[in-house]
Amino acid sequence: LPRRISVPANVEVVNLPPLGFDENSRLVSRDGRRSVERAQMLREKLILQVYQTEKPMVVLIELFPFGRKKFANELIPLIEEAKGRSKIVCSLRDILVGQRKDQAKFEERAIETANRLFDTILVHSDPDFARLEESFQTAMPLHVPVFYTGFVAPRSARLRPRERRNRVKQIIVSAGGGMVGGDLFREAVRAHKLLSKKTEVETTIVGGLFLPEKDWIDLHKLTDNEAGITLKRFVPKLREEMSGSDVSVSQCGYNTALDIVLSGVSAVVVPFGSGTGEDEQTKRAQRLEAIGALTVCERMDAESLANTIKKALTFHPRSLSLNFDGGAVSTAIIRKLLTEKSTRADWLEPVKRALQNRTEPLKVFFRDDDAGVENERLFRLMDVFENFAVPLDVAVIPKAVSAEFARKLRERVNMLPRLFTLHQHGYSHVNHEHENRKCEFGPARDKSQQAADVAEGQKILCAFFGDMPRPIFTPPWNRCTEETVEALSQLGFKILSRESRAEPLRLGRLREIPVSIDWFAKRKGTALTRQQVGMMIADEIALRDELGIMLHHAQMDKNERSYLRDLLALFAKFSQIEMHSIWSLFETSQKTESAFAHVI
Repeated sequence: LPRRISVPANVEVVNLPPLGFDENSRLVSRDGRRSVERAQMLREKLILQVYQTEKPMVVLIELFPFGRKKFANELIPLIEEAKGRSKIVCSLRDILVGQRKDQAKFEERAIETANRLFDTILVHSDPDFARLEESFQTAMPLHVPVFYTGFVAPRSARLRPRERRNRVKQIIVSAGGGMVGGDLFREAVRAHKLLSKKTEVETTIVGGLFLPEKDWIDLHKLTDNEAGITLKRFVPKLREEMSGSDVSVSQCGYNTALDIVLSGVSAVVVPFGSGTGEDEQTKRAQRLEAIGALTVCERMDAESLANTIKKALTFHPRSLSLNFDGGAVSTAIIRKLLTEKSTRADWLEPVKRALQNRTEPLKVFFRDDDAGVENERLFRLMDVFENFAVPLDVAVIPKAVSAEFARKLRERVNMLPRLFTLHQHGYSHVNHEHENRKCEFGPARDKSQQAADVAEGQKILCAFFGDMPRPIFTPPWNRCTEETVEALSQLGFKILSRESRAEPLRLGRLREIPVSIDWFAKRKGTALTRQQVGMMIADEIALRDELGIMLHHAQMDKNERSYLRDLLALFAKFSQIEMHSIWSLFETSQKTESAFAHVI
């Protein structure tokens, strides 16, 4: 830490191996002893050790995942370790950078990470000034609760500029910590020289504790023998120094902007990053200028700066009615977050918000795979759907069917034919691939072999269930080939049901009606939490008009069936949801296409 900065006694600082950025925005090690890779490995280890030792109730992270992408390797392990044990909170400024080369992709990744891992987002802004969604261009919905805290400014009364009777005009120039202030300071010195030819001015330049030493030395050389210029490395209360000046010249970072507004000084800002993609300060400066709080200098050269300062000497900034009590509000929000008791239905909150935001109809169907295995669990699952009067498509493995199971299943379907529909699920649910991903109807088998299995499976189901099975085919593991499609078409199938992200196939006369949610989805081999699945469902509700949910009754114990009941109960509350079977979706589309063709 800089020598003049102290840490409160109740705050413990853990120093990590320092990393920084070079002029090309690449990570570099700052201690000269370790490589970047070694520093990253040690940082990740230290962070996890601190978490495991302290076991905090809250993990509060600034900016990530909406920035700090290059530190994801140490932040993601921390958050994944803390998820479910601590509340994960993201702390954001009022305005985010929005001009990256891969902005849309970056935003989607940020929102996916926030939805998956974070509990709350705190935006340290007054919503009348800037809202989070204004920083994004993507249509991907954000399901994490967002709270606007107001601006976070030190607790002190708003200052008023002191009445100055001295003819000498006081100008203060600053650049926050000073890390990127060198260019501004050099142009401010030259602007002072231009102004002093016609106006009596005194300029104080506050370098900042992070101004590179070379820039500080160069600044002293540049101001040698220059009357009216004072250099200060640091001032403890910059806002008061601004309040006592006629004009403040600065960049427009978050803290500097607050000091300007709360000091009441006439200010000239030269936003950092103009034209480089770092547009955060530019956006903030333009908004503040639009509401009469300050003046923006578009070009950072001595003449432009001098002219803008001259105009600012007669400028009177407007007083703004914004909330500046963000520190106390943030504390209150986090305290409330810690006292709220979670319930089993919390995972449905994103789904509920997505449905509340949806006005168009949403067609929903459920498909259960692997009938013939763990059959008692299948019947318990059917009980759930019967209680809610919701259709269920049952995908039956032909080779797994026994006479007794077939008898019981026929009875259930005959009792409620509008709710329960049967169709073919492969043949024997056996993997035939030796190198690729698991697949029963994959490239390892030719068309004749696949056709023989499909036909034999069709014959078995017909023998056990008569005309009950619909001409629908679900391949095991949701994978098949175009040879499968040809075989299905020749055998009279109408519908193929796979997973929505499966590789596209030339379907010919077949219609594909896919599922888009796997109730037991995994990411990199690890099962998603129920909360993560809830956010996936919410995303699909926002993006699609049809929602197919794939179940596996063999994995659904009493607890999982309870989660399913919660979802069905929620769906029942929304009139825009239309419950369907795969076959009814097919029939509806056929009628629509027929009517359209008739009109044409």
